[in-house]
Amino acid sequence: MKSKNKGFTLVELMVALALGLIIVAAAVQLLISGQTTLSYQKAMENIQDNANFGMNYITADIRQTNLDVGGRIMKNNIISGLIVKKENYPSAITTTDLPLSSTATGDSLATVNSDILVIQYKPAQINGFDCEGKKITSSTAVVVQKYFIRKDEKNKNDYVLACAAGRYEYGADAPVLTGLTSASDGQVILQRVDQFKVLVGVVNDSKKMSYLTLKQFADAASTVRPVSLQLGVLMRSVDNSGGNTVIPATYTLLNIPYTVSNPTGVTGKFLRVPLEQTVAIRNAIGDAQ
Repeated sequence: MKSKNKGFTLVELMVALALGLIIVAAAVQLLISGQTTLSYQKAMENIQDNANFGMNYITADIRQTNLDVGGRIMKNNIISGLIVKKENYPSAITTTDLPLSSTATGDSLATVNSDILVIQYKPAQINGFDCEGKKITSSTAVVVQKYFIRKDEKNKNDYVLACAAGRYEYGADAPVLTGLTSASDGQVILQRVDQFKVLVGVVNDSKKMSYLTLKQFADAASTVRPVSLQLGVLMRSVDNSGGNTVIPATYTLLNIPYTVSNPTGVTGKFLRVPLEQTVAIRNAIGDAQ
């Protein structure tokens, strides 16, 4: 007796196999695309979390620049909250190592070195903390804070934005700056910062405003006075952002393009985001001493 049951023909099996392969290929493509998107979003999340905390912390301190230190009119040749020369410290200070703000003298992963920013202020009240977390217990203490890029202690190939703080007694006959030198490591404020730049918003005798580098301000006429600071940081993601990430040839920070490379021994594509913040120096706005 002959069986009338029939199986699939070879053509039908090949068609079914081809359709199955197409569906599997589409699923794999969706998986790869999802992983790439996840990598990018995770990299962006790293930067945003790091930036929101760090930049808010920095700007809160910067707003205290010149608080109760000297006159409201800040200059580059007298005691001032923005320290670019030794004349911005008290003339009676006996410390020999006095950190100064400077342009293009700090560490960086860019082709141009980063800046160093040094400010000072007298806290409005005691029991607060400086940028290193050290408690302020004296009502006559002047806090000096230095912002700069240095290598990460945990990962020597990465750079961080750090802040080192010291203080001296206001009105002392021979004040001594303690806790801060040019070699101080300070406390990490922002991780994976490849570049740090600063511009000084100044006003001249004609009431015209412009932006100068820290060096330009230090070399400017004493009639030029600062009223704001522009801070720029170029931050890099913690994780590789994926092979589809477009890496630009240059990154623009405070209107200047910079070429940046990965740390030594680090490969892959990383998301870099320039962040800029303008801070008005509220203790230096006015026409009267």
